[in-house]
Amino acid sequence: MVDLKLGGDRAAEIGRIPEAELTRLLESHELWLATDGLAGERFDRPGANLIYAGLSQANLQQANLPGACLHHANLRDCDFASANLAGANLGGASMVNTVLTHAVLTGANLDQAVIPGADFEGADLSGARLRATNLLSANFNRTRLCGADLSEANLAGAIVRDSVLDDVDFTDAKLMLVNFSGSSLKRTVLTRAVMFGAILAETDLRDADLSSALGLTAAQVALAYGNDGTRLPPALAGVILRVKTPVSPP
Repeated sequence: MVDLKLGGDRAAEIGRIPEAELTRLLESHELWLATDGLAGERFDRPGANLIYAGLSQANLQQANLPGACLHHANLRDCDFASANLAGANLGGASMVNTVLTHAVLTGANLDQAVIPGADFEGADLSGARLRATNLLSANFNRTRLCGADLSEANLAGAIVRDSVLDDVDFTDAKLMLVNFSGSSLKRTVLTRAVMFGAILAETDLRDADLSSALGLTAAQVALAYGNDGTRLPPALAGVILRVKTPVSPP
């Protein structure tokens, strides 16, 4: 059962989709999905005002909601697989166990959202903001996070394998036990990031700044790739990083 309770700042709710219309749109979208588009209607509302919306357990696979306002919405257990949420405002939203596999979240605002256990596998979050976001144990396998802002975010226990995180800002982030195996973190900023137990096997740290990262050991960074531009903490100044060999085209 989808919870459609709304509430909060009355001024901010001006222009939001009414509950009756939202119920109709969700039911029509479910039918559209179930019939492969032969019946019903896709949830296609770019820029929709869904502030404070209660959409827990809603099936919004393939929904088209670029630029939508879902600020402080209840999106627990929602399914946004392959949805378009580019530029959407999800700041402060509750997204516990939300599915966002292969979703487009480029430039989206997820600041201070609560997203533990969420599944972002294959999603594109390039340029997204996730400042002070709770991403505890989230799945980021094979995601794109190029240029994203994850400062002060909590990713403890997250899985971030085979992903592209070039130019990401991890300042003051909690990265304990994060599995970065096979990921690219070129030019990544890890100022004061807490990295106890983080797995860096086959991770590309070329030109990354780890000079003030906390909890790093020689054993961790020895598994990663780097170059002369990789900045390690003073205690690891003598560690020689492996050089990544370019892959020749077939």
